[in-house]
Amino acid sequence: MIRFHDTAEKKDDSELLSPSAFQDIKPSGTMSSEEAISFLDGLFSVELESQDTYSIDEESLLAEIFGRFEDEFDFDFELDDEIQIILDRFGTAQWERLTDSEKIKAIKELSAVIGRKLGIEENPEIQFYNGRDGSCGAYIPGENKVEINRNIMNDPREIVDTVAHEMRHAYQHQRAGLQETWQDMLYKINFENYISPIPLADGKYLFFTDYQDQLVEAEARAFANIFTDKEVA
Repeated sequence: MIRFHDTAEKKDDSELLSPSAFQDIKPSGTMSSEEAISFLDGLFSVELESQDTYSIDEESLLAEIFGRFEDEFDFDFELDDEIQIILDRFGTAQWERLTDSEKIKAIKELSAVIGRKLGIEENPEIQFYNGRDGSCGAYIPGENKVEINRNIMNDPREIVDTVAHEMRHAYQHQRAGLQETWQDMLYKINFENYISPIPLADGKYLFFTDYQDQLVEAEARAFANIFTDKEVA
Protein backbone atom coordinates (compact mmCIF):
# COMPACT_ATOMS: atom_id res chain seq x y z
CA MET A 1 0.00 0.00 0.00
CA ILE A 2 1.28 3.45 -0.86
CA ARG A 3 1.28 5.52 2.28
CA PHE A 4 1.13 9.29 2.16
CA HIS A 5 0.85 10.62 5.66
CA ASP A 6 0.92 14.32 4.98
CA THR A 7 -0.28 14.98 1.46
CA ALA A 8 -3.30 16.37 -0.33
CA GLU A 9 -4.50 12.88 -1.14
CA LYS A 10 -5.78 12.23 2.35
CA LYS A 11 -9.41 13.02 1.59
CA ASP A 12 -11.86 13.71 -1.14
CA ASP A 13 -12.31 17.36 -2.11
CA SER A 14 -15.23 17.72 0.27
CA GLU A 15 -13.17 16.48 3.23
CA LEU A 16 -9.78 18.15 2.84
CA LEU A 17 -7.73 18.65 5.96
CA SER A 18 -7.09 22.02 7.52
CA PRO A 19 -5.07 24.49 5.41
CA SER A 20 -2.34 24.21 8.04
CA ALA A 21 -1.76 20.52 7.26
CA PHE A 22 1.35 19.34 5.43
CA GLN A 23 -0.49 18.70 2.21
CA ASP A 24 -0.71 22.40 1.49
CA ILE A 25 3.09 22.74 1.51
CA LYS A 26 4.12 22.36 -2.12
CA PRO A 27 7.53 21.15 -3.30
CA SER A 28 9.85 24.10 -3.13
CA GLY A 29 12.69 22.68 -5.21
CA THR A 30 16.24 23.24 -4.07
CA MET A 31 17.62 26.43 -2.58
CA SER A 32 20.45 28.19 -4.33
CA SER A 33 23.82 28.18 -2.60
CA GLU A 34 23.44 31.88 -1.80
CA GLU A 35 19.95 31.42 -0.34
CA ALA A 36 21.03 28.44 1.78
CA ILE A 37 24.07 30.20 3.24
CA SER A 38 22.11 33.39 3.94
CA PHE A 39 19.32 31.45 5.65
CA LEU A 40 21.67 29.39 7.77
CA ASP A 41 23.83 32.35 8.75
CA GLY A 42 20.77 33.91 10.35
CA LEU A 43 19.43 30.65 11.79
CA PHE A 44 22.65 29.69 13.53
CA SER A 45 23.80 33.13 14.59
CA VAL A 46 23.50 32.01 18.24
CA GLU A 47 25.88 29.29 19.41
CA LEU A 48 24.28 26.13 20.79
CA GLU A 49 25.50 24.34 23.90
CA SER A 50 26.27 21.13 22.02
CA GLN A 51 28.90 22.78 19.81
CA ASP A 52 31.07 25.87 20.03
CA THR A 53 30.75 26.71 16.37
CA TYR A 54 29.08 25.29 13.28
CA SER A 55 30.82 24.86 9.99
CA ILE A 56 27.94 24.75 7.52
CA ASP A 57 28.01 24.15 3.82
CA GLU A 58 25.21 23.36 1.43
CA GLU A 59 26.43 19.88 0.55
CA SER A 60 26.57 18.63 4.14
CA LEU A 61 23.24 20.25 4.98
CA LEU A 62 21.44 18.61 2.06
CA ALA A 63 23.00 15.27 2.95
CA GLU A 64 21.49 15.46 6.43
CA ILE A 65 17.98 16.39 5.23
CA PHE A 66 17.51 14.67 1.87
CA GLY A 67 18.37 11.21 0.60
CA ARG A 68 17.79 9.62 4.02
CA PHE A 69 16.84 5.99 4.67
CA GLU A 70 15.05 4.18 7.50
CA ASP A 71 18.03 2.04 8.52
CA GLU A 72 20.10 5.13 9.36
CA PHE A 73 18.18 5.89 12.55
CA ASP A 74 18.49 4.56 16.09
CA PHE A 75 16.12 5.48 18.90
CA ASP A 76 16.40 5.42 22.67
CA PHE A 77 12.84 4.15 22.97
CA GLU A 78 11.82 0.94 24.72
CA LEU A 79 8.65 -1.05 24.15
CA ASP A 80 8.09 -1.60 27.86
CA ASP A 81 5.29 -3.54 29.53
CA GLU A 82 2.93 -0.56 29.45
CA ILE A 83 3.20 -0.24 25.67
CA GLN A 84 3.17 -3.99 25.08
CA ILE A 85 -0.11 -4.39 26.99
CA ILE A 86 -1.69 -1.85 24.65
CA LEU A 87 -0.10 -3.41 21.55
CA ASP A 88 -1.56 -6.78 22.51
CA ARG A 89 -5.00 -5.40 21.71
CA PHE A 90 -3.82 -4.78 18.13
CA GLY A 91 -3.15 -8.45 17.52
CA THR A 92 -5.35 -9.67 14.67
CA ALA A 93 -7.46 -12.11 16.67
CA GLN A 94 -8.06 -9.75 19.59
CA TRP A 95 -8.65 -6.74 17.32
CA GLU A 96 -11.47 -8.54 15.53
CA ARG A 97 -13.26 -9.07 18.84
CA LEU A 98 -13.17 -5.40 19.81
CA THR A 99 -16.12 -3.09 19.24
CA ASP A 100 -15.61 0.12 17.28
CA SER A 101 -15.54 2.16 20.50
CA GLU A 102 -12.97 -0.22 22.01
CA LYS A 103 -10.78 0.12 18.92
CA ILE A 104 -10.91 3.91 19.15
CA LYS A 105 -10.05 3.74 22.86
CA ALA A 106 -7.03 1.51 22.11
CA ILE A 107 -5.82 3.92 19.40
CA LYS A 108 -6.10 6.89 21.74
CA GLU A 109 -4.30 5.03 24.54
CA LEU A 110 -1.47 4.06 22.18
CA SER A 111 -1.16 7.66 21.03
CA ALA A 112 -1.12 8.92 24.62
CA VAL A 113 1.59 6.57 25.83
CA ILE A 114 3.80 7.24 22.80
CA GLY A 115 3.38 10.97 23.29
CA ARG A 116 4.23 10.79 26.97
CA LYS A 117 7.34 8.69 26.40
CA LEU A 118 8.51 10.99 23.61
CA GLY A 119 8.09 13.97 25.93
CA ILE A 120 5.42 15.68 23.83
CA GLU A 121 4.09 18.51 25.97
CA GLU A 122 0.56 18.58 24.54
CA ASN A 123 -0.58 15.30 23.08
CA PRO A 124 -2.36 15.61 19.71
CA GLU A 125 -6.09 15.09 19.47
CA ILE A 126 -7.05 11.91 17.60
CA GLN A 127 -9.70 12.25 14.90
CA PHE A 128 -10.97 10.03 12.11
CA TYR A 129 -11.99 10.72 8.53
CA ASN A 130 -13.38 8.85 5.52
CA GLY A 131 -10.67 8.85 2.86
CA ARG A 132 -9.69 6.99 -0.25
CA ASP A 133 -7.67 3.78 -0.37
CA GLY A 134 -3.94 4.28 0.03
CA SER A 135 -4.48 7.10 2.52
CA CYS A 136 -3.64 6.24 6.13
CA GLY A 137 -3.40 9.38 8.20
CA ALA A 138 -1.84 12.77 8.79
CA TYR A 139 -0.47 15.03 11.48
CA ILE A 140 -1.82 18.60 11.32
CA PRO A 141 0.64 20.82 13.19
CA GLY A 142 -1.48 23.97 13.13
CA GLU A 143 -4.25 22.18 15.01
CA ASN A 144 -2.10 19.59 16.80
CA LYS A 145 -4.27 16.75 15.51
CA VAL A 146 -3.57 13.25 14.25
CA GLU A 147 -6.16 12.15 11.72
CA ILE A 148 -6.64 8.49 10.85
CA ASN A 149 -8.47 7.14 7.83
CA ARG A 150 -11.37 4.88 8.81
CA ASN A 151 -10.59 2.62 5.86
CA ILE A 152 -7.64 1.13 7.79
CA MET A 153 -9.67 0.34 10.92
CA ASN A 154 -9.72 -3.36 10.02
CA ASP A 155 -5.93 -3.47 9.64
CA PRO A 156 -4.47 -3.22 13.17
CA ARG A 157 -0.88 -3.38 11.97
CA GLU A 158 -1.44 -0.41 9.66
CA ILE A 159 -3.11 1.50 12.49
CA VAL A 160 -0.15 0.94 14.82
CA ASP A 161 2.24 2.03 12.07
CA THR A 162 0.19 5.14 11.30
CA VAL A 163 -0.22 6.22 14.93
CA ALA A 164 3.50 5.80 15.66
CA HIS A 165 4.49 7.57 12.42
CA GLU A 166 2.25 10.57 13.02
CA MET A 167 3.20 10.84 16.68
CA ARG A 168 6.83 11.05 15.58
CA HIS A 169 5.82 13.96 13.35
CA ALA A 170 4.23 15.63 16.38
CA TYR A 171 7.51 15.18 18.25
CA GLN A 172 9.53 16.55 15.31
CA HIS A 173 7.36 19.66 15.16
CA GLN A 174 7.74 20.26 18.90
CA ARG A 175 11.51 19.94 18.65
CA ALA A 176 11.61 22.20 15.59
CA GLY A 177 9.85 24.87 17.61
CA LEU A 178 12.30 24.58 20.50
CA GLN A 179 15.43 24.83 18.33
CA GLU A 180 17.72 23.64 21.10
CA THR A 181 19.89 21.16 19.18
CA TRP A 182 21.33 20.63 15.72
CA GLN A 183 18.68 17.95 15.09
CA ASP A 184 15.95 20.43 16.04
CA MET A 185 17.31 22.82 13.44
CA LEU A 186 17.34 20.11 10.78
CA TYR A 187 13.68 19.37 11.53
CA LYS A 188 12.89 23.07 11.19
CA ILE A 189 14.68 23.42 7.86
CA ASN A 190 13.08 20.25 6.52
CA PHE A 191 9.58 21.36 7.46
CA GLU A 192 10.17 24.77 5.90
CA ASN A 193 11.29 23.03 2.70
CA TYR A 194 8.96 20.03 2.95
CA ILE A 195 8.42 18.08 -0.27
CA SER A 196 4.95 16.68 -0.92
CA PRO A 197 4.30 14.22 -3.77
CA ILE A 198 2.06 15.53 -6.54
CA PRO A 199 -0.57 13.12 -7.96
CA LEU A 200 -0.45 12.57 -11.73
CA ALA A 201 -3.23 11.55 -14.08
CA ASP A 202 -1.84 8.03 -14.50
CA GLY A 203 -2.06 7.34 -10.76
CA LYS A 204 1.65 7.85 -10.16
CA TYR A 205 3.22 10.61 -8.11
CA LEU A 206 5.76 13.27 -8.90
CA PHE A 207 8.45 13.88 -6.25
CA PHE A 208 7.54 10.62 -4.47
CA THR A 209 11.16 9.56 -3.92
CA ASP A 210 12.09 13.05 -2.66
CA TYR A 211 9.08 12.98 -0.33
CA GLN A 212 9.88 9.53 1.01
CA ASP A 213 13.60 10.09 1.52
CA GLN A 214 13.53 13.43 3.35
CA LEU A 215 14.62 13.42 6.98
CA VAL A 216 11.28 13.84 8.73
CA GLU A 217 9.58 11.10 6.70
CA ALA A 218 12.39 8.53 6.76
CA GLU A 219 12.81 9.04 10.50
CA ALA A 220 9.06 8.74 11.15
CA ARG A 221 8.92 5.47 9.21
CA ALA A 222 11.94 4.14 11.12
CA PHE A 223 10.31 5.05 14.44
CA ALA A 224 7.08 3.29 13.44
CA ASN A 225 9.09 0.17 12.60
CA ILE A 226 9.93 -0.19 16.30
CA PHE A 227 6.27 -0.97 16.90
CA THR A 228 5.34 -2.98 13.82
CA ASP A 229 8.47 -5.14 13.89
CA LYS A 230 7.58 -6.37 17.38
CA GLU A 231 3.82 -6.14 17.24
CA VAL A 232 1.96 -9.31 18.15
CA ALA A 233 0.56 -11.23 15.18
